[in-house]
Amino acid sequence: MVNALLLLAVGLAAYWRSTELFPASSLTPADLFMQSVASADGGLGWSQLCPTLQSQLPRDVLEQHAMAQRALHAQQGVTLSIAHVGDRPRPTGGEIRFYVATAHGADGSTGQKAYVVSTQPSGCVESVTE
Repeated sequence: MVNALLLLAVGLAAYWRSTELFPASSLTPADLFMQSVASADGGLGWSQLCPTLQSQLPRDVLEQHAMAQRALHAQQGVTLSIAHVGDRPRPTGGEIRFYVATAHGADGSTGQKAYVVSTQPSGCVESVTE
């Protein structure tokens, strides 16, 4: 279930990709995960996942999926920009972080989706929902 949810979230978000990502200073694992979605970098995204998720989702599966998305984006001329719009602490530690992804089509079209990334106290990504 978690695997399917993460693959779906990554797949949908990775559909839109961009070079306009986050400021280089003070990136959290959640920021880096969303950056990996925008750049279709499966290795970077996998590295931000909590160990429990890493054991359920093999790195090579995520990297292969990202590579396919990267090729599709290049073919279609689609880019994605990601904006962190807020965060809230979790009572048990960690955060819930909110992002807006904006897809930019080669034809000038745009679309947006919201993403919620939950982290554990250590900072690792525990879940991603849209």
